[in-house]
Amino acid sequence: MLELLGRHPYLRELVISTLIGLGVYVVCALVIVAAELRERSDMSVYRTRSALNDLAYAVFYKCSIYNILVTPLFSFLSPRLQFARVGLLSSLPPLAAVIVYWIAMDFLNYWTHRLQHAVPVLWAFHSVHHTQKHLTFLSANRIHAIEQLYSGVLTIVPAFLLGVPQRLWLPLLFMQLFSETLQHARLNWSFGSLHGLIVSPLFHKIHHSTDEREYNGNYGRVFSLWDAMFGTFVRSSTTQRQYGVSGMDVPDTLTAQFIHPFRYLMSRRARSLDPAIEQAQP
Repeated sequence: MLELLGRHPYLRELVISTLIGLGVYVVCALVIVAAELRERSDMSVYRTRSALNDLAYAVFYKCSIYNILVTPLFSFLSPRLQFARVGLLSSLPPLAAVIVYWIAMDFLNYWTHRLQHAVPVLWAFHSVHHTQKHLTFLSANRIHAIEQLYSGVLTIVPAFLLGVPQRLWLPLLFMQLFSETLQHARLNWSFGSLHGLIVSPLFHKIHHSTDEREYNGNYGRVFSLWDAMFGTFVRSSTTQRQYGVSGMDVPDTLTAQFIHPFRYLMSRRARSLDPAIEQAQP
């Protein structure tokens, strides 16, 4: 095995990055589970089929199965986008570069997230993430492969333009993973006075609600300040709510969730082509 890794530098880098990513994710998961146990959250949900389904997503993404599948595309795109490697942050001190990069990319993620809810084609794939009716920290991994793919492609150019030294990738990875994982946890934390600045579990749970008054907002991925700035901040003191998408019951199987967006788009097209069907819709 070591000889094989020595002969193939890319394979060695993939194994190392996968192990680092897994290690970071396991640390995040252990911290969150410990917090849930301390808060006496109902842990039986982790034995349900829906949680095991989300665990399968975690394996797919965290064990680099997805990365291996999309490597040919990104290998094709990367050399053709070298002109974008400006590295605007390269002259900044490391800490400042991390902060600016994180804020800039989160601003982009906020608007991408809003578009995912507003544009039918994007919503078709993003809705898979919202079909989870029992949120756990594993739910952060329930992302359709097509959504993961176009999101990755969209971030290539701004990532190249900004540029962050490779030595800073690990802290960025940890902060991003911890934030995404924590906000789906079974915790009713609001972060107190920081509620309007940083996305908390309570803030993000509102976004996963089936209540239209709640899910049409709170699009922030890491910073909730974007919602406060652009009028999409939703407040709610309710801690007990239903999650999922009303009228969209998708089985907890990877196959059903992969096919779902295509069925949804075909159904929309059929309604648009048949006035009788369109008029019959509520």
